[in-house]
Amino acid sequence: MENIQILNQVKQNKKYKTLSDELILSEIKEYLNKNNPKKIIKQDIKHIRSKLHRAYSTYQTTKKNKITLLLNQLKQNPESLDIINKILSSNISTKERLDDYKFIYNKIFQITDKPKSIIDLGCGLNPISFPYMNLQSLIYYAYDIDEQDIKFLNEFFNIMKNKIKGKAEILNLRDFKKISNLPPSDIIFLWKIIDLIDIDNHKPSEELINFLFNKNKAKFIVASFATKTITRKQMNFPKRKWFEFMLKRNNLDFKTFQTKNEIFYIISRI
Repeated sequence: MENIQILNQVKQNKKYKTLSDELILSEIKEYLNKNNPKKIIKQDIKHIRSKLHRAYSTYQTTKKNKITLLLNQLKQNPESLDIINKILSSNISTKERLDDYKFIYNKIFQITDKPKSIIDLGCGLNPISFPYMNLQSLIYYAYDIDEQDIKFLNEFFNIMKNKIKGKAEILNLRDFKKISNLPPSDIIFLWKIIDLIDIDNHKPSEELINFLFNKNKAKFIVASFATKTITRKQMNFPKRKWFEFMLKRNNLDFKTFQTKNEIFYIISRI
């Protein structure tokens, strides 16, 4: 069976319809190389979907069909924080941050200074939190693998173009060739994305962070991790000691702070 046929079978499940074809094909290729099945059966499709679910669907909700309506309302009233909050509430991670966004950005900018530009990798709907940054202007580059979220973000950037110059694009964080073409920025966000790319081991995140610094893509990288399990129980040890050891081993400095749902690492070169 050709990869495109496998792709079509995977996307028959509506949960994966908005994921980029490039990303799914990458997962299919990896699965086929690792398992080399003589014939693709339902169990193979199930395994591929399971990998996609673990890596890319953990923080999604089912409210995406409401976002278009909310964006239309925002066009009429771009200053409405109420509409912004409703959009942010359509994604689990951004909904969890609603009460903490002001605190988060204050803590980050105290260390980094107010940025003129941000790159957000694995952004979800986080760029829509821009009003909580208390910035007069910003250049914002947003990257994700969900085509529908990318469409929403570009509509949002168009609505808010008087304050934020933004662009959203599809990007697979395994594709270092494309990552090398990222524009330089003041800060890179890696929020709740490291646990998703480090499925088998921690090598991918270490390579990514070193690559970004070595290519001078940012002065600071701000990474975050959940402090609660998927079942919403508080973790006994929310700090990622392996991550801290990795940063020290690579001669990277870091400062941390925590909210009720997330721990943040503000990383820079020593």
